Formats: sequence, structure tokens, C-alpha cells
Amino acid sequence: MFFLTDQDPNYRIKGSRDPLGFQPIWQSLGRKVVKYLSTVSVNLKDFQVLSYGWYFYGDRDPKDFLKFFLKFEQAFGFARGIYLKDDSFNGVDFVRKNTNQPSFQFSNRNEHTLLSNQKSYGIYGKYNRPFTEMRIKEHDDFRNVMEASLKEKVDYDILKQYVSKLLNENVSTFTKKELIIFSDCVSKITEQERQFYKELILRTDDNHVQNEVFNIFQSNPEILEAERFNLYGFLDVLSDNTSNEELKKNLTAIKYTEQILAPFSYLFRTLQSEPVWSKESVTQAPIFDSFPEKIPYQFDNPVLSSFNECFYADPFDIALAVIKRNQDISDNRRNAAWLKQDGDSIIICYADGARRVTDFELDEDFENNYFLPTYISLYRQILLNND
Repeated sequence: MFFLTDQDPNYRIKGSRDPLGFQPIWQSLGRKVVKYLSTVSVNLKDFQVLSYGWYFYGDRDPKDFLKFFLKFEQAFGFARGIYLKDDSFNGVDFVRKNTNQPSFQFSNRNEHTLLSNQKSYGIYGKYNRPFTEMRIKEHDDFRNVMEASLKEKVDYDILKQYVSKLLNENVSTFTKKELIIFSDCVSKITEQERQFYKELILRTDDNHVQNEVFNIFQSNPEILEAERFNLYGFLDVLSDNTSNEELKKNLTAIKYTEQILAPFSYLFRTLQSEPVWSKESVTQAPIFDSFPEKIPYQFDNPVLSSFNECFYADPFDIALAVIKRNQDISDNRRNAAWLKQDGDSIIICYADGARRVTDFELDEDFENNYFLPTYISLYRQILLNND
């Protein structure tokens, strides 16, 4: 499919500090199409592990859940790392460096954690918010689906014994052979799980337009055949295959918003690529040849409106607008600015993410994905996984 073309890695922002404060802008629009998912809640197996964790934890005091779940995640992590070779998750590098042992210990001790901060960067940190907002464990069928699915995939009584160790022991020891049962829990999904997660992850329980995106995929499965994601082509395909005016409106807003955010992101990273810019060198920077005169759209967001008007300015004033935006964001965070103006010069203060961009295609290159690749990936895992 034409819209899933490779994205030039030279145009990807490096670093995650969002120097222009654009993240809340694109995320708010992404939420209007994909209600709960995030850019990192992309692996169905992680949703399964969190679901199984809450299933076994039951009605115990929720404030102690995390102590149990970190050990539970470690057991699944080593099982996945050893037996599911194509699986990927946060902590997999630690696991694969430590698989050549006769047995494995799981606890809340630092030496056993999968990551420097397993709570924040592991499954709980990445999935707890969408899991909670989707009310997965509050669903009427939650316990029945989890129990029936586990009984279909593994020896349930043995699994309960192993989980009981994780619940009741400060340090639990398992052999490599004993860990197989954990990998078998997530090596596939049952039909009950498939229907359960379809309704809670892929659809929503209200009239949100995400349900229309689901319907489009159901009616046009060829949309999902390609492997690479291109934002603009994908937005066009969704728009061409729906009569839902709210969805069309949201897709249009995303398209034009990104055509504001991407050029200014590229400019900021380009300015970071040199220690000092004179007014003349800024004016002659080739990146400005790719800037539009103006985006033909009426923005509700004042930041977007201001930057859209800024396209009319001369290159040095455009650069100063970017510097001022970074200054305002940095001041709000009580941090130092990354760039500063010194008379007719621009001086770099912080180079993280610097990337010289000489040109770009306004209708092809993008920086932000609006949660759409996450939704596509989970749709494939839930409904197109035939294991």
C-alpha cells in the first residue's frame, strides 16, 4: 500500500525532552482518534501479563500489588526471553545477558530488577494507565476470561503453585524448565481473549470515533497488509473510507497540525547542529526552501495559529520564534534554554537531538504518529494473529 512507506531516519527527532512543548498538542489530537493507547503500550503480551497479574492478585490490598507484580513480571520476562525468541519488551537485554544459569531468582531487590527503574519503565509504567482507563480488570467477564484462557493454555494447578511462590516469598527461585509455563501463557491468545481484548482495546464503550476506525479496518483489511507507516497517506486512506464527519474532521486537524509541528521541529534540530549561527547563515539555510507559505487551515490552538502566521516571516524571525518557544517551555520547566539569541547571532546551549535537515517534503515527512501505529499493531496482534 502506498501510504506505508519508509520514513527517513534523518527526520526523526532524537532525544525525548520535547524542547518545543509540542507533545501535548499532538497527543490531544491523537486522543480524538485513538482514545486510550499510548506510543509505548504496543505489545499485547504485556497487556496479558498485567491482566494475569491482577487476576492472580485478586482482592488483596491494591497498595501491595506492585511488590508482587514486579516479581511476576520478572518471571514472565525470563520466560519470554528464553522461550519466545522473537518477543521484545523492556528489560529483554538484561534477561538475555543472564539466561545461562541453572536457576533464576525473582524479588524486589535491585539485583533482580529487569530495568534500572522497573516500576516506571517496565510493564506497569507503560501499560497501567491505558489498562486502568479501559477498565480491563473491572469488566464483568475479566476473571472468567482469564481463568478459562489460562486453563486452555497451561496446567492451571501448577501455574497457581508457582504464582503462590511469587505472592508469598520475598525471593522466589525457578529453574529454566519451570519457567516454560509462563511463556506458554503468552505465546498465543485464546478466542475468548481475542474477543475480550477486541472490545476493550480496539473498540470503546461509547460513540468515540475509534470505533469507526475499527469498522474501517474490518471492511478494508488490505489497509493492514503493508509494513511501514506513513502518517499522511494513512490519514487519506481512513478519510476516503469513511462517511463519519467527526472522524474526517479529526483526521484533517491531525494532517494540518503535523504540517506545522514537523517543519519547526526540523528547524530547531537544525539550529542545534551548529555552535553559532549568524543572521546571514540562518537566512541562507536551505531548510527554509521547504517551508510552506502558510497552512490553509483555521487552527483552534493559539500556538499552531501563531506558528502558521510565522511562515510569512523572514528566516531569521522564524528562527527567533522557535527560540522564544523553547525559552518559554524551558522557563515553565525551570530549565535553561537550549538556544539563545545574542544580537544578530543564535548560540547553541544544548545539543541533544541536533540534526541538520536541509530539505523535507511537507506532504510526506512527519515527526509525530498520533497513536495510530500502536492501534494498527494491536489490531494485528489481536485479530490477525492466528496462533
